Amino acid sequence: MSDIRRLRLVPLWGLLIAVIAESCSIGLVGLSGWFIAGSAVAGATAYSTFSYLAPSGGVRGLALSRIATHYTSRVVLHSAALHRISAARLAFYDRTAEDSSTHGHWSGQALDRVMADADNEGMALIQATTPMTVTACLTAGGCLAVAIAGYPAVAVVVAVAAALCATLATVTARGRTDPGTTRATLRTELAAAVDAWPEMASLGATDQLRQRTWQLLAVYDNQQVRRAAATARALGATRAVSAITLVLTVLLADAHGADVTTLVFLALLVTGVAANAERLVAAAEARALARTAAERLSSTDCAATGSHPNAPFIRGTYDHRGLTVTGDRVPDAPTRQGRRIEVTVPAGRTLLVTGASGSGKTTLLEAVAAALHQTSGTRGQPTVTSVSADDHVFTGTVATNIRLADPRASDDEIEGLLAAMGLDRGGLTPGTNVGVGGRDLSGGEQRRLHLARALATRPDVLLVDEPTTGLDAGTAARVLAALRRRLPDAVLVLAMHEPPAPTAPPAPPWITVSLDAGRRNIACARK
Repeated sequence: MSDIRRLRLVPLWGLLIAVIAESCSIGLVGLSGWFIAGSAVAGATAYSTFSYLAPSGGVRGLALSRIATHYTSRVVLHSAALHRISAARLAFYDRTAEDSSTHGHWSGQALDRVMADADNEGMALIQATTPMTVTACLTAGGCLAVAIAGYPAVAVVVAVAAALCATLATVTARGRTDPGTTRATLRTELAAAVDAWPEMASLGATDQLRQRTWQLLAVYDNQQVRRAAATARALGATRAVSAITLVLTVLLADAHGADVTTLVFLALLVTGVAANAERLVAAAEARALARTAAERLSSTDCAATGSHPNAPFIRGTYDHRGLTVTGDRVPDAPTRQGRRIEVTVPAGRTLLVTGASGSGKTTLLEAVAAALHQTSGTRGQPTVTSVSADDHVFTGTVATNIRLADPRASDDEIEGLLAAMGLDRGGLTPGTNVGVGGRDLSGGEQRRLHLARALATRPDVLLVDEPTTGLDAGTAARVLAALRRRLPDAVLVLAMHEPPAPTAPPAPPWITVSLDAGRRNIACARK
């Protein structure tokens, strides 16, 4: 038997063992009740010949079987669920890796969404499939046993009650909303509030920030309250159905002439089946969440990955002679008009993407990077490196940050990169600690470390969003000149609010794409 086939059979074995375990539980309750009732009746009857040996042995056997099968089913089902979670995550990442439209649009929130969806889909085996399967099997088996024992009316009542519980669970689950989106928004807002608190305090805007956070908390809390209320109503309704079923069972069995021990056995059997039917409420909700998660995981669109819904579709190619960016458009936004992009940048030249804040500079760079990353890094293909405006400095030393880009970089090579970025003038060496998240460095030093790390990849195309942030005019000019000097044959794509002065680096002459609002078509101007 192949490994794949064996893995597919594991959930089936787990479900079978779970059914046996729950059957042992109901059998234990029913037999124990019958045994106690039989003992009581025998004790009240003169000259009784009731034997307790066989029933007590059966109780012990069912108790031991229940413990063993419950433990085994949990081990098997959790193993199968873990495998499903891992397989779902890997399958999603494999599909998105092949889809270039998702490159450059990932975020922490998107990754969290994928992890949660994979968990929901995998755990549905335990939270949804198992209770549904157990309830169906026990209901069918219990009704069959009751009918064979001579109480068909009771069997019909039990079957109808189970169907009503299943219907209530399904209706309740359909009205649920996925709490993941609201929870992710709240988590993102709280993280942003913590980071922004010092700045808001200096502006005297902490009350507004607090009010905004409380509003999101209230939305999430109200959603949780509504979900809890719906669950409570559904559970109350199913328990009412169970109570009515129990009363009808006793009345019908008594009318059929059942003795006391039989009445007790039937009542406990029906109670056990009804208790499993009540679990359908939570199972139906888990199944609905798993179905939604599976739909998202089966797609690589923006709803699944969290990419920006207005991400432009840009075709970018690099053939070692130059970079060509064509069609289709930078999307419409409140601060800008949609427009076409058509530009060619020869190797060794620089493309400046300029425009005011909100004009689409970052959007364009992300789109170009996504298009180029589809083939970059493979044998014979160009190396493309992107530096975002909010790039990260990792805790550790300067050298460990540089070696993230080039693990083989020597201390001498790192010192050369630091000198090129002017960081050596501030006393930075390969062994300098940068602090947690780079907090021991100034904003300008962090920015230059970002650029030094990017240079270590020796890219054919380097895209930098706001390369001179935090730098004075003189340092900015030297940094831009160093980028071109270290990468003489590369294409540089730099997003800046305004182009440098005509006499400033980078040289040779650059190509400018202006994204200022109000211009419908993009014109390329050469300096």
